[in-house]
Amino acid sequence: MSERPGPALVTGANSGIGLAATLHLASRGWEVHGTVRSRSKAVGLRREAREAGVADRVHALVLDVSDHEAVRARWPRLPDFYAVVNNAGMNVSGPIEDVPESAAKALLDINLVTPAVIASCALPGMRARGSGRIVNVSSIAGLQAILPFHGWYHASKFALEALSDVLRLEVASFGVSVVLIEPGFHSTSILGKASGQLQAHVDLDSPYATAMDRTRSVTALVDRVAPPPRAVARAIASALESRRPRRRYLVGRETLPIRGLGLVPDQVTDRVVRMVANLDS
Repeated sequence: MSERPGPALVTGANSGIGLAATLHLASRGWEVHGTVRSRSKAVGLRREAREAGVADRVHALVLDVSDHEAVRARWPRLPDFYAVVNNAGMNVSGPIEDVPESAAKALLDINLVTPAVIASCALPGMRARGSGRIVNVSSIAGLQAILPFHGWYHASKFALEALSDVLRLEVASFGVSVVLIEPGFHSTSILGKASGQLQAHVDLDSPYATAMDRTRSVTALVDRVAPPPRAVARAIASALESRRPRRRYLVGRETLPIRGLGLVPDQVTDRVVRMVANLDS
């Protein structure tokens, strides 16, 4: 295994894709600093690293990356990262008309603005070195808007795709690569939380109750059968280690047909999605 060019930062490292990526990168010789939001989650991350036999290469960093002032204040005391993996994120499920503005802003803040803040902090060091990798974890939700009651999540991921494309153009001459990871459905806490949020709306006797109940059932089923995020972690490692990384890594068999939906007329896609989600009742 060749020597790694420098340490990596993974945000949202205590569970799901972030945890899988942190442990996988450490197993491949990377020095990984993983952000978590509390000391208890730091304890959990260290325990997972010990059990995986990579405790000496995993460093739990208690830092709420949605607090941008805290990130900027802390950055000078952090290592000079060769790579950052912007994984931290959240979902807000429910009809667009019912989601509070405060919840929508919080989602856009962590899913979209935070990756830009992390990148802006990391870029001076990468530019001085003449190399670096910025990996943004997007989703198939950034490719096609086909999930009713997840409008704000779709919006944040579509925007992250655009932001990443522009950033890639801006920083290429500095030797910095910007890569998008586009996972399909994997077993993470986001799916479980989405099901719970939809159930809360159903209980409030929403006019969308019937459709949300169907969507909640489908989401719960997907969560039960979805694979663990190991494949996503491998894609992130490829994005960091490849001499010429791809601009996008689609992860999951379902990603290709979903991307292909762009070739299908909107009225056909709309009709099918409304039928599956029971929005025609």
